[in-house]
This record gives sequence, structure tokens and C-alpha cells, in this order.
Amino acid sequence: MIRNGVTRINNSMKKPCLTPIVLVLAMLMIHGCANQPMDSVAHEEATTPAVEPEAEITKADTLETEEAEQVYPVRPFSTEGLYDLLVGELAGIRNNLPLSLEKYLSQARQTRDPGVVSRATRIAAYLENRAALLEMSLLWTEVEPDNLDAHSMASLSLSRDGQYINALTHAEFALMQGSGEPLMTLVISANQASTQQREALLHQYPRLETLMPGNRILLLTKAMLLRQQDQLPDALNTVEQLLQKAPTEEAAIMLKAQLLHQIGKKEEASAFLEHSLLNIPNSKRLRLQYARFLAEDDLEGAHQQLTSLVEEYPNDPDLIYPLALASRGLGLRVMAQQLLIKLTRYPSTASSAHFELGTMAEQDNHIESVLMHYRQVHSGPKFLPAAVRLSKFMINHGQLKNARLYLQKLRLTNPRFSAALYQIESELLAEQQLIDDAYHLLSEAILQEPNDIQLLYMRSMLSEKKNDYTSSEKDLRAILAQDSDNAMALNALGYTLTVHTDRYEEAHELILRALELNPGDPATIDSLGWVLYRLGKYDDAIHQLRRAIEKLPDPEVASHLGEVLWVTGQREEATSVWKTILENDPDNDIIRQTMKRLQAE
Repeated sequence: MIRNGVTRINNSMKKPCLTPIVLVLAMLMIHGCANQPMDSVAHEEATTPAVEPEAEITKADTLETEEAEQVYPVRPFSTEGLYDLLVGELAGIRNNLPLSLEKYLSQARQTRDPGVVSRATRIAAYLENRAALLEMSLLWTEVEPDNLDAHSMASLSLSRDGQYINALTHAEFALMQGSGEPLMTLVISANQASTQQREALLHQYPRLETLMPGNRILLLTKAMLLRQQDQLPDALNTVEQLLQKAPTEEAAIMLKAQLLHQIGKKEEASAFLEHSLLNIPNSKRLRLQYARFLAEDDLEGAHQQLTSLVEEYPNDPDLIYPLALASRGLGLRVMAQQLLIKLTRYPSTASSAHFELGTMAEQDNHIESVLMHYRQVHSGPKFLPAAVRLSKFMINHGQLKNARLYLQKLRLTNPRFSAALYQIESELLAEQQLIDDAYHLLSEAILQEPNDIQLLYMRSMLSEKKNDYTSSEKDLRAILAQDSDNAMALNALGYTLTVHTDRYEEAHELILRALELNPGDPATIDSLGWVLYRLGKYDDAIHQLRRAIEKLPDPEVASHLGEVLWVTGQREEATSVWKTILENDPDNDIIRQTMKRLQAE
């Protein structure tokens, strides 16, 4: 059995704040770059906390600091080195940061001057140049082994590079200096690590706990790692130890509640948060988490908690948004619309708010509002869903041409989503039975993106619909040439060979490989059952098809199981399997055609 579908597929930068060139000239000529103050770089990543920016240093402040502090030994720079640094500073002022980084990297490697290395590190962080950041942060720890910022940057860089144990060395230094942020960042990054890598980190904790007994950050991060390892009872026990030392520690309370919820103790998790809020009633995070728990079974209670939060924080879009959704869920549509309209004024929530307003307008069949709101979804996770919803809405109102023009315009204005938008348009055309148009559109897309796996897969499915099995196999093999472990393509090719050729042994091997990569997948189990049937292994086929239909009571699976049962003489059960589908869908083509072919009607 082949499954079809579309894979649903952002980086702002503040202007750098670099030292004025006149000041740089004076400083470099008098003291060398080592004495130059460094602006910090704000940097965020989805899996790690932000590196907090330092306050901007004014020219007057810099001069006062220069007179008051002499941190580094004074040393001159060569003429060539001085020139490179000036070019780097001028490039930064002109917002040509790649050139600035290039010059600073060169001088950092040559001079190993702490000030130059520090600045190179920060520029690399700003540009998110991970290779340069890793190199410079490690060099910074070499030239300034007691610098907390250097070790923090090194820990961040190494953890991003997957070198978690090496990162821990620098995070440990920072923790000994009283800064727990690098270790927290490391453990959050470890969510992307392998089980073995996290286990290696946990093995270091007994030593760390001996060095820093009772350290709260150690207890919290240990509990987080244990949770990542799915060792939930141990994680809960560890966070309990932390709460005994710090009963109002917000992060620990949050983690305990989430752990209780995760192990199925949902009522206990909610009750724990409710009790904790008696002690720290002004905790926004805890009350929001409490509202999220309540939303699962008590939407009205969640609405009350969110209303309380929004009354206290009336301009927080992260609170207004869930309140709007809860309001809509309770049927308070006017309130929901008012809140969503307010959210359109915030850049962070505008697209999501327009999407929700569009869905509400769609429910009310307010055509102009639907068109207006969905068109305002310009970015974020709702961008592609909005494109799908709006184009389908247009088609349902007889505007196929306008829907296609809309998607074409989106491809021009959002080139990074081009492949996904091609997929959306081709899928819509296929739904309208315009198979040739959909095929030609995908072929156009593949000329631009010849290695896009999803485009190739979708075209292979259309080729099969066109009875062009050679082209279908060609596209699937093109996917496997790029990714030999692509379970989706392996299953699709195996199933195609089973249905449209007599190459059953080859098909069997492909399907077994797909199932090895994606065990338990019902579509692949169905394919296995069907190829076993073609190989004449009826008992094995029935066993696999029974497994498949338990997981996926789908008409195609039912047709396969029914056919094998019918052929093997188990006709009463075969009829029962088919009737189960027909009770809900009396005109199902797949079942009807199978029964007609077998003369089972």
C-alpha cells in the first residue's frame, strides 16, 4: 500500500553596534586592539536560550573605561595587522559583516590577541557562522583561560557541534564561577543528542555533584537529561530533591508538573500546579502551564486562568492567543474575534491570528473575509496551511484559475517555499482529476528542483495513475539513488512492482527493507501481505494483512485481506471484512471493484 501526501514545509538580524571608527583609530594606535571594549552579540536558536546582549557602550563610556581599566598588556600591532582591523571595523560599520569577520578571523589567528579573538567570536556568533564561532571560542579560552564569557561561548559552540562532553568541560568552569546558563544551554541542546551521548553526560554527574554538592542547576539539568532519556521516575525523584531544597523554584515546579502529566498522572499534575500557585500566585509561566493542562478536559477552567493572565498582562500576545482559541472553543466567537483582531497588531502573532480569523470566516462562508485574512498570512507555521485553505476555498467557489494564479504568485514572492507550493497546486489539480495538468506542473517543478524527494515521489504517484509504470519506477529509483534508506520510496517501489509486474522477489526485498526502517507502519505491512499473497504464501499473507487492518482499517487493506480470504476459501470472513467498510461507505469503489472482480457480489 502506498501513502500519498504533501510535506508541509525563518532569521531576523539587528544592525550591529560597532565602535566608531575614529575611536577605533585612537585606541588601536595608543594601546592596541586588546584594550578595545567588545559589543556583545544577541543570538537565539530554537533549542537553546539566547546569549544576552550587553548594554551598548557609548564613546564617552569607552574613554572612561580605557582610562580606568588596563586589563591586557599593551602591545603594538603591525602595520598590516592594524590595516586589517581597521578594514574589519569599517566593514562592520557599513554592515558588511562577512568582510568584518574575515579580517578579524585572520588577525585573531595571527596575533592571538584576546580583544581581537573576543571580537571575532562575537561577530561569528552574530552571523551564526558556526565553524568560525567554534574555532574562535576555543581560541578565546586558550588566550584567556579565566574568562567566563569565553568558556560560555565555547560550551555553546561545542554543544551545537554535538561535542557534548567537551562542551561540559567549559560549562563546568562557568558553573564553578556561579553561572548556570551554559550548562542549561548544553542540556537543552542534548535533546538532539543520541541516547549514548546523553548517557555519557549523565555519567559525569556523580563527579560534578561531589564537586558542587546540592547545586540546584546540577539537580535541575540532571532531571532534564533523565527525562530526555525517558527515565521518568528517576527524573521525578531528582526534581523532588531539588524542590526539597527550593520549594518555590519555578523551573523545578514546571518540570515536576510536566513529568507527572507525561506519566499519565494528569489530575495530580494539575493539582500540584494549583497548589504551587498558592505560594507563587504571580508566576505567569506556571499559570499558563496550568491553563494548558486544564484545556485538555476543562476548557472553561482554562479560559478562567487565561482571562486572569490577560487581565494582568493585557499586551502579551503569547497569552492573548490561547485565550482567543479557548474563547472560540467555548463558542464565544465575538470575544475570540476581538482578541484575534488585537493579535493582528503584533508582528509575532499577526499571521497566526489572520489564519484563525480566516478559518472562522470560512465557517461563516464570508467570502471576502476569507480571502482577506488568508492572504495576510505572510510567514510562520501557518503560511502553507493558509495557502492550502485559501486555494481550496477558491476552487470550491469555482475559481480554479484564480487559485492557480494565487499559488504562482506565492512561489514568486516566497521562493524558499517554491517546492511545497508546487506540491500544493499539483495535489489540488489531481483532486480535480486534472492528472495531466498536475503531472506537467510537477515536471516543471522538478526541472527547477531535480533532487526534491517529495516532488519526485508525487510525480511517481501521478505516473502510476496515468498507467505509466516505467516512469513511476524511474522517479522512485531517483529518490533511492539519493537516499537508499528512504522507507517511503522503498515501500512504494515494492508495492508498484508487486501490483504492476511479476518481479515479486525483488518487491519482497524492497518491502522488507522498508519495514526494517519503519517497523510497525501499517501501509508497509499491507504491502508485505500483498506481495506474500502474490508469492503464494497465503497463510503468511493473511497474518500480515490482519496486522495491517488492526492498525489501519482502510478500504485498500480491507480489499486485500478480503481477497486473500476469499481465494483461500474463507469467504464468509472475507464478506464480513468488506461489509465492515461498506457499512460506512456503501459505494466505496475499491471494495466494490474487488468484489465484482471476484464475483463475490
